Amino acid sequence: MSRIIVGTAGHIDHGKSSLVRALTGTDPDRLPEEQKRGITIDLGFAFLDDVAAIIDVPGHEKFIRNMVAGASTVDFAILVVAADDGVMPQTTEHLQILRLLGVRRGCVVVTKLSMVEPEWLELVVDQVQKATRRTFLEDGEIFRVDSLRGDGIREFRAWLVSTLSAIEPRADRGLYRQPVDRVFTVKGRGTVITGTVISGALTRETAVRAYPGDALFRVKHIESHASEVEQVRPGQRAALNLLGDTDQLERGVTIGPPTGLLASTRVLVRIEQLESVEPLRDRQRIRVLTGTQEVIGRVQLLATDSGFAVANLLLEEPIVAAWRDHFIVRRYSPLETLGGGIVLDPQPPAFHVKRLALELSAARALAAESIDAAIAAYVAARADFGLALDHLAAAFAVPLAWLGTRIQSPPLSDQIVKLNAVLFRTGRLLEIESAIVERLKSLFSSSAGQVGFAPASLRDRALRDLPDPALDSIIVRLVERSRLAREGGLLRFPERKIALTPDQQRLMDRLNPVLHAAGFTPPSSELLAEQIAAPQADVARALVLMERLGKCRRLGVDMFFDAERFAEAVDAVQRGLRDARELSVADVSKLLSSSRKYVVPLLEYLDERGITQRNGNVRVAGRNAAVAQSKV
Repeated sequence: MSRIIVGTAGHIDHGKSSLVRALTGTDPDRLPEEQKRGITIDLGFAFLDDVAAIIDVPGHEKFIRNMVAGASTVDFAILVVAADDGVMPQTTEHLQILRLLGVRRGCVVVTKLSMVEPEWLELVVDQVQKATRRTFLEDGEIFRVDSLRGDGIREFRAWLVSTLSAIEPRADRGLYRQPVDRVFTVKGRGTVITGTVISGALTRETAVRAYPGDALFRVKHIESHASEVEQVRPGQRAALNLLGDTDQLERGVTIGPPTGLLASTRVLVRIEQLESVEPLRDRQRIRVLTGTQEVIGRVQLLATDSGFAVANLLLEEPIVAAWRDHFIVRRYSPLETLGGGIVLDPQPPAFHVKRLALELSAARALAAESIDAAIAAYVAARADFGLALDHLAAAFAVPLAWLGTRIQSPPLSDQIVKLNAVLFRTGRLLEIESAIVERLKSLFSSSAGQVGFAPASLRDRALRDLPDPALDSIIVRLVERSRLAREGGLLRFPERKIALTPDQQRLMDRLNPVLHAAGFTPPSSELLAEQIAAPQADVARALVLMERLGKCRRLGVDMFFDAERFAEAVDAVQRGLRDARELSVADVSKLLSSSRKYVVPLLEYLDERGITQRNGNVRVAGRNAAVAQSKV
């Protein structure tokens, strides 16, 4: 079974498809229009014994997007040059693209020997040697063949099989990734996608996801090398028969596990600019090609030096990327290749000018070829306010289990503290803890009558960038070490006891069961006062105190919910979204056996916290949809 991906490259009508046909017996031009016009428009595929899969790419300048989609997964390149034409514009552009995409192995094949005299052939070979100077093909073999007559094909084929057999398979990061280059329907099977497996393994009946997006599928059948198989691995071409809502499947998506990959519209990169074009300008509109995706955006230049640039790509649509993924940058219009490079951080924080020096330092460290060195650099750069372990794994497209062994071993284990699933730099964690304690002191100093403060109250300027899960983890650590105390939903210092008067305690004890029984249709403070025969002013004060103690939740001016029933309601909404993908106000009212009066404020509350997101007249899952109900 193939384990090496070979890609053709070269100018239009230089004989790439004819060469593939002569080597494999398969015509890579599958489209009727290609066969009619005699030119390659889209990607074609063939197999060389059980050694390699060959991707045949179009040579016309109008189809560079298709060429990059095929070349992005290539391990070994065959640069094809026609003897009667010599080196042409797309010969040079394809060679530049292959180099920028990180291809490091290959050879040159001069075709159409029957079209020229021997003297002319040697001039073309000399031209090829000059064109490949200072590229990965500088010392590569140059073969002379005629694909139609068969001259040199047998010798080249034997050398190619031998050479490819000796190449080590690509490094595998262990997380399944397959950029999709074709989507079609097979009668009796349904939707099939094809692509090259670049990491991980996949077996039948596995759940997968199409990124960007949230569509989930089940893998019903797998084919590779025109045969049905149980599993595919890196370096193989794979055709997956997927079951699910296949409307979201198209060239450009990446098939991966249900969780574990990042899709982002801001990407920190290092770009190598081609010498033959004008230098990139800050905020210049560009096209970014990575994997099988093409996305329009702008380049935010952070620094330039000797033909290289550190930049943020600001994109109009999300791309699926991980550390050291390669990409190509082209001019928006007129189309022209400007350069290419590697991804340093697939989802960096929003850029601030004050952090420029830190961001450039992080970029230099993240450009390391060693994944261990890059992970250490990423933690150093991104763990100031806590770094979620699953985000770190996704940034490098590695399994959580693999990452877990790395962070538990020196030198990384000496630099970080792991709280639940959040990483902190050791020294920085102590600074944050001190900031939290000082903030709480300040709050008590300015509001001496308060019995305690909610965690959200701790967010001053020093802590505003601390994510909720990180803040929760640090609070738990401070409580465990008796530096803080938590009572209900409020934080205080251990020495500050919350003292309730007997009347307050008795009134709260009477209100608790009434609120709990009311579920998600609680009465107003006026009606509560009537039910328990107590003064409304006392009931209103007791409800505010109960909220501070975390015993109830308040929405609006006079809408108090039992804390336990409120958490159940939030959980019910999240479960409903997982089942139905979207919910209307009427749907939520039915779920909670409540009415619009109570449901609308709840949904607005959840919108603000990213648990839900309004989409027209319905709610869908928000960015924080998986946040535990106890933290809402």
